[in-house]
This record gives sequence, structure tokens and C-alpha cells, in this order.
Amino acid sequence: MARSSKKKPTAPDRGLLARPLDALAFLLPLIIFYEVVSLTRPHDRVIAFELLRWFIELFGHVGMLAPGLGVVAILVATHIVSGAPWSIQWKRVALMYAESAVLALPLVLLLRYFALAGTAEATPWRSDLLDAVATGIGAGIYEELVFRLIIMSVIIMIGVDLLRRKVTNMAIVGVVLSSLAFAAHHHQPIGGEPFDLTTFLFRTVAGAYLAGVFWYRGYGPAAGCHAAYNVIIAFLDAGSIWR
Repeated sequence: MARSSKKKPTAPDRGLLARPLDALAFLLPLIIFYEVVSLTRPHDRVIAFELLRWFIELFGHVGMLAPGLGVVAILVATHIVSGAPWSIQWKRVALMYAESAVLALPLVLLLRYFALAGTAEATPWRSDLLDAVATGIGAGIYEELVFRLIIMSVIIMIGVDLLRRKVTNMAIVGVVLSSLAFAAHHHQPIGGEPFDLTTFLFRTVAGAYLAGVFWYRGYGPAAGCHAAYNVIIAFLDAGSIWR
């Protein structure tokens, strides 16, 4: 019998990953919503958004729209590299919204498990509901871009391409390091919150969950899941359902 030339898979089936162009179609309305609300109703920007803007400014002066345009450019470039046809599968785009809501439910339950509901973690933006929803969506888009699409991917590429490590092992390292960085950036000196161990542990576990979504489904669903979680919490808190 002829030996099969099929290699043992070391990464998730590429067919499971959301196509970059579909992810862009899915995220673009959310990016526009966040930018419009942020420009018309000034409030504190998402930390990851400011980190991205600071990094881009290292290469020259840019405006406030640069991070959003950066997301578009990254997804378009990724699509070009993938060689996929220039077509959007609108049914998959629509399903991503439902998928994001479903994937967010374990995070809501996790928040209750850590007994943080009704605390600063449940209501991280002390403002009206529209501001809370917009900031929550922005956090989902830009935090997943920084901590999953950029940091986690860079860790895996360095480990696999330069250090010649197994992709699965480097994915685990990427999950751990990106989750710790995600949790830490909310606290001082990068973020504005004083350190709290319970909140830090919650965000670390939540970051690992989001990293898993990113690894198996891609950036679009991970950002959507994160954004959906923030929006759910904003509505629950606005309705005082936690209390």
C-alpha cells in the first residue's frame, strides 16, 4: 500500500478560520460606529487604540483614524497573501454576528464565577450606555488586534521560523504571554486601574479564552466575541441586572 503523503496537522484546519475579507466586512460597521461615537462624543479612548496610534506615529504624524485604517490595511494585506478570491461570503459574515454573541456567553459566566459582576470590571466605563457600548466595541477590535493578531502571531512566528520550535508549543506560549500582557495593560502604569489580583486573574483567563477563539476561528470572531461580551455587560449593568 502506498504511504500517504498527508502531513500530520500542527495547526487548526485553515477552513475553520474566518477569511480576512469576510472578517473585514464583519468588523467595518463596528469600526465606523466606534469612530463616529468617539469623534462626536469625546471620552477616554481604548488603551490599545492609543498604543496603536503611538506606534504608528513613530513613522510620522497620523490622525485619530489611523488605528481603524490600520485594521483595514492589515486584513486587506492578509487577504492578498492568502491568495483567496476577492469575494465576500455574506452568509458567513452574518453568521459571525450570531457566533460572536454565543462565544461571549462563557465570558459572562466567567465574570460571575470570579464574583466581579457589578464591580469596576463589570462597568469599566462610568458613562452613559452609548459611550459604554462604543468603548466596549472599540476594546474588542483594538485589544484583539494588539494582543492576539499582533503579539500572539509574532511570538508564534519567532518561535517557529527562527527558533524552529513546534507550532503547537509556540501557540501555547503565545496564549500565555499574550493573556498576561492583556490583563496587565489595564492596570497602572499603562492603564488607569490600580492592581487587583482577582480582576487580573479574570482578565488573564478571559484573554486565554479569546486567544483560543483567535487560534481556531481567526481575528474577526475573536474581536466580535470580545466586543459582544463588553456590549452584553454594558446592557446588563445599565439595567441593574447584576444587582
